[in-house]
Amino acid sequence: MIQPNKSMKLLLQQHKIDVDVIPAMDAYPIWKKQDQAGRPYWGVSDFWHLDQNGVPASEDLSQLEWDGNEVHLEANAEDQIPGILKDAIGIIKAWMRQLEQEEPNTPFLILASYDDGEELVNKEDFPDGCYSITFRFWAPRGGNTVVDLSSFEDWEQPALLAVCDKCSLSL
Repeated sequence: MIQPNKSMKLLLQQHKIDVDVIPAMDAYPIWKKQDQAGRPYWGVSDFWHLDQNGVPASEDLSQLEWDGNEVHLEANAEDQIPGILKDAIGIIKAWMRQLEQEEPNTPFLILASYDDGEELVNKEDFPDGCYSITFRFWAPRGGNTVVDLSSFEDWEQPALLAVCDKCSLSL
């Protein structure tokens, strides 16, 4: 289930987007590897080349996934915001489907946060604006959610959170 926080609910309402009608979008498939100790970790794309390089047995894999699974969608005009929001929902749905099918006994969290570019230093480089969505996903190990989600609903930054339905994690 995809959970928007209060800020994201407002953004979705503003752009008349219904999460339930957006189809899955298989744009960034997830891959699985093992570290030197045989522990599994997951990634998307080639961020930090985690898809090719080995990972030491001492690595905190949840933190590694958090840092290594960044995917960015960007828009440079306000009329493109609905498109990146819909794509974000579609990507999350595809990731959830893939993880639930391939890893039904492993808990996963997926987080997508929206940035309206208000804090850009070089606004002259983006005269119409710079809007982006950053995705991260990770398998919490030992109850470690990497980021404090206790106040997720009230975050100022619009965000979407997904917990795989078939996974055994509760927040």
